Amino acid sequence: MIKQFTAYNERYQLIKKGDSIVVGVSGGADSVCLLSLLDELAGEWQLSLYVLHVHHGIRGKEADRDRDFVRKLAKERGLPFCAVETSVPEEAKKRGMTEEEAGRAVRYEALESFRAEHALDCIAVAHNRDDQAETVLFRLFRGSGPRGLAGIPVRRGCIVRPLLFADRQQIEDYLNQRGQQWCADSTNGELRYTRNCIRHTVIPLAGRLINSRAGDHIAGMAEKMAQWRSYERTALRKENTVTLPTEALRAEDIVIRGEACRLALSDLIPGAKDIGQIHYEKLQQLLEAGAGTRLTLPGGVMAERQYDAIVITKNPGGPGDWGEKIAEFPSVHTVQMPGGRYRIRFEIVGREELPEEIPQKDYTKWLDYDMIKDGLELRNPREGDFFVSDDTGHRKKLSRYYIDRKIPRSQRPEQLVLADGNHVLWAFPDRISAACKIRENTKKVLVVTREREPS
Repeated sequence: MIKQFTAYNERYQLIKKGDSIVVGVSGGADSVCLLSLLDELAGEWQLSLYVLHVHHGIRGKEADRDRDFVRKLAKERGLPFCAVETSVPEEAKKRGMTEEEAGRAVRYEALESFRAEHALDCIAVAHNRDDQAETVLFRLFRGSGPRGLAGIPVRRGCIVRPLLFADRQQIEDYLNQRGQQWCADSTNGELRYTRNCIRHTVIPLAGRLINSRAGDHIAGMAEKMAQWRSYERTALRKENTVTLPTEALRAEDIVIRGEACRLALSDLIPGAKDIGQIHYEKLQQLLEAGAGTRLTLPGGVMAERQYDAIVITKNPGGPGDWGEKIAEFPSVHTVQMPGGRYRIRFEIVGREELPEEIPQKDYTKWLDYDMIKDGLELRNPREGDFFVSDDTGHRKKLSRYYIDRKIPRSQRPEQLVLADGNHVLWAFPDRISAACKIRENTKKVLVVTREREPS
């Protein structure tokens, strides 16, 4: 098992030597196995491990047992432990989700919060090969296309899944060989949950009546689909724009590079009208050009060499013009930002409700609500935007901030800001204006929280 784990990690480059990792541990066999494998390799790989357990507030004493088991497991291994307790049924009602969906959202939010707060490298979760088969069937039954059939990704952002190669039998065999106990979740047998129904009814039936390795074949198909998607992602597409990551493009054979460029232009120019070999060659030459180099192509298409990509845009326009007034508190707004969809939560609290020392977090900002003059707006950047850079009142142009952050000019219209007129209070993801920091005379505090929408 340890050799397979190491080989799988090397294949997908999930965990690097010296990484700091928060491991999601429920107490079940999968997560206990993952923690055991990482702990077994921690010395050789120079890993720093942290254990996080989420108590869902559902199974009463059984859930308390799981939390206590994981706490003891972490203590025995000399690892830092954190338990997050919540009520998933209440969260499900609040978010308009099923309990399954809310539980998943809560777990990932807790893991990401812990990772960000402690500046860790990644989050490790224990999905396995059987989970992969269940996910593929679940999505297929609900009408998913090829993207959904790629199943659970081996990596998504900071989240890694180094146990996807193993099935449940392998996992339990590994734990039994080491005399390591785990906790059984009684709700795993309840068929009212869709995934349990697929796990305990659909896949075993297919195994008995069609092919004994049905689950393995479904998971294998997902892996092939993921490889296909990986090739597809060499070109990242959205309306009127195709992005070719330079690192991925350089890794390909010169023939595939040319094909990627051809497909990119075909997406933007039907029939590749007026595009000749010279244009494909010039497009590939941007790989070696400096950031900011531009190439004008037929059909109103422009290609720009950015810091880590070639971005090809049809009819490139001016600044973004999306905006949404924030007038109700508390409120939640779902927005599209570079990197995905996010929920932005707003609420107003009294200064006395917060600790004397305001925490510093990337995903939550505390602003002096009394300093807001013209009203709040969540929007794209506009001409004339600025923020106050220090306590003396010096202003800094937002465009200068984007230059310092090395955000390409063509991507700046897609950025998100929270603004009071042209005064930017928060330039997502990290810069806030000094003018709205909490002070001694602050009475009302605007709490703004950014969280990724579960995918």
